[in-house]
Amino acid sequence: MTDPLNPLTRSETLQTESIREIVQNPQFEATYEQEDVTFPLATFDPLSDEKPEWADVRLSDELKECALRFVSLSCEWVSTSPRQRIYGEFSLPHLYLAITRDPPRYNDQATESERELLAGLRMIDSAPRRATGEAAFIRLEPHKETLEIWYQDRYLFDERNNTQGFLRMELDYCEYLETLRLTKGAFGWQLLFIDASLRAPGFRAHVENLTNMLDVFPAAFPEYDYTPLRDRLEARR
Repeated sequence: MTDPLNPLTRSETLQTESIREIVQNPQFEATYEQEDVTFPLATFDPLSDEKPEWADVRLSDELKECALRFVSLSCEWVSTSPRQRIYGEFSLPHLYLAITRDPPRYNDQATESERELLAGLRMIDSAPRRATGEAAFIRLEPHKETLEIWYQDRYLFDERNNTQGFLRMELDYCEYLETLRLTKGAFGWQLLFIDASLRAPGFRAHVENLTNMLDVFPAAFPEYDYTPLRDRLEARR
């Protein structure tokens, strides 16, 4: 419920409306959790924090404006049609909680550059209920006005060139939230925004899920334009 004394921001309204769209659509079975609204990200100044990982890290005004104030916002869903199964899930923590937690762990194959990369990553989205291992991260870097977003998938693992399964996304955090509204967290959607082919056998389930999503969503959610996502999928097949 919305607190009349503390109304939702535009970004929060758009995300909760997107969840409502899939929850109320009979073509899907969906559950969601919306935790309490807390403080805005704008009240957090990393430059005043004494932690070494925050040295010269800056949060842009755009990031502060689009960041959600919910302690967490999550949704899991599946389509009801047995012919075209589509699955999705996302779990968004408050960005302050995300960026003040520990970085992801690395395996013993990690190169020095990969260890340096992972040291700056903080998880911003995941699928904890289905435990697929897919997740998105924001990268804390000094003197960067726009912080990078990285995606992890076990099928991106390459024992020679990508021993941790991480690739940078072509989105910033605000764009990530915008695209999440379109995809509702359909599994594999982040792959449409990284530099990778989806022809490997490991991506077959993702490609099927995305193909079914792009078949069903335009009619289920006609207020959105799915043409750019369809073009991205075709370019990666």
